Amino acid sequence: MGTGAPILSAAAGAALLILLPAISYGPALALDVPERDHLTARGSHYEVLKNSSKENDYLKCVYRNEKEFLCPGAAEFIAFEKHIKTKDYDLIVLSTGQLGSGTRWWDWKLIVEDGSKASIKTLADGCLECDIHVEGLKPRSNEVAFTYRQEKHRIVATFRAGQLAMRKSRLDPYEPLDKTTCDALFGNYQECRSPERNATDCKMAQANASHFGLLRTEDHYAGISYEGLERLCKAACSTGKAMDRSTFFKQVCRRRL
Repeated sequence: MGTGAPILSAAAGAALLILLPAISYGPALALDVPERDHLTARGSHYEVLKNSSKENDYLKCVYRNEKEFLCPGAAEFIAFEKHIKTKDYDLIVLSTGQLGSGTRWWDWKLIVEDGSKASIKTLADGCLECDIHVEGLKPRSNEVAFTYRQEKHRIVATFRAGQLAMRKSRLDPYEPLDKTTCDALFGNYQECRSPERNATDCKMAQANASHFGLLRTEDHYAGISYEGLERLCKAACSTGKAMDRSTFFKQVCRRRL
């Protein structure tokens, strides 16, 4: 298997465990990780409560100063993820979606609060185990850049003086995987050469968690496909031979140990 072309780019990208994603911090006190169900922004109190106006009281809504503010149609959870403070705005990043082992495609919203009124903007829809990062934070000029990966693209959502602009670019198929992700893939791959495995029942993902781990890796890296990983696993099962860790890191993950 050579290294001159993407190793595993055979399948289309899938399209979301976030809960407290990684953050690139700006100036002190400009960005907070809030309580997940309530916070105060420029004097306005926000909280997540059961939707009292619906028959299904397990659905959630966001209330601003005790008035219904945001009520996604089928949201079984809403969580405040980040609270960013700039000169003239408080920005609240929240995730929303359904619960359950098979529902990890979640939506992300941005609440923009200026002290007198608030608006809601979309950051990401149906994002698989999304990590929303804050990479550019300029509190004095009311500028914030949010970044994340989805469907083999890098998305940059730039907030500037009340407006949110989205920019999407294709990921590099030759990009090395991060070490943690590569270690997880290799752990799954090692199971493929187990004596108890056979080619008819040979999968990289033997559990729900590893299945979503493969989906997420395919989604976040342009040179990886779930289908290609399954082919590698089947080959190891049928021949009893598998790449060692160093070779796997180099050929599949495009990185050295």
